[in-house]
Amino acid sequence: MARAIKEVVLALSGGGARGAYHLGVLHYLDEQNIKVKAIAATSIGSIVAASYASGVSPKEQLAILKSKEIKKLFRFNWFKNSVFHIDMQAPVLKKLVPFSDMNELSIPLYITAVDLDVAQERVFDQGDIRKLCQASSALVPFFKAVEIEQKTYIDGGVFNHIPIAPLISFNTPILGVNLHPFVKNAAAYNLFAYLKRSIVASMQKNVYKAKEICDFFIESPEITNYSILSLKNFDALFELGYREAKKSLQAQG
Repeated sequence: MARAIKEVVLALSGGGARGAYHLGVLHYLDEQNIKVKAIAATSIGSIVAASYASGVSPKEQLAILKSKEIKKLFRFNWFKNSVFHIDMQAPVLKKLVPFSDMNELSIPLYITAVDLDVAQERVFDQGDIRKLCQASSALVPFFKAVEIEQKTYIDGGVFNHIPIAPLISFNTPILGVNLHPFVKNAAAYNLFAYLKRSIVASMQKNVYKAKEICDFFIESPEITNYSILSLKNFDALFELGYREAKKSLQAQG
């Protein structure tokens, strides 16, 4: 008889607009009354995690992502330090992450970012939530680097795509979710495709290590059909994440 899964700790990867996949996974956990004891996350994973730990349900997050407000959050920056500018004062951000301080969250959260001054990953468990999410998601050159306490930070996924280390001490099953599976690609490459492929390839060493440590690991080759920059596929990604979570946890539980 399969053992019942009662609680997990989560490691959520980056992946841009594919973050709706994370929401599908979280929705399945909620349906099954599987308690999330802690979350370590980077990039879009940090935003999803911060929102969830603030009490915003996966379905509520999905509705926010699909709203017209979210599109107004970004504007083309004409390459002034970045391709896009994010309006950090936009009201939709407060809907997505209602709290401002990490200490207010109901679930322990660990957000990773890369300190460019020393070329090292840093794990944050306190501070300004939205600022930390911005730093963790600052994938240069699309978004500008973020200054925190006179240090410069960029996307945490550059060094460690699926942060596991903060979760080991919880002595609870670890569930990792990867939005960048490395799959064979028979399509012809252009310049952007080469760049994207090289970035994903550089992440694989840490992904393989994460797979070895995680008790459960969810990723789907199908997700590569969806662009990390498109805001049109949130429903499909949500459903894919839900299905893959159900299949994986039922099979491994």
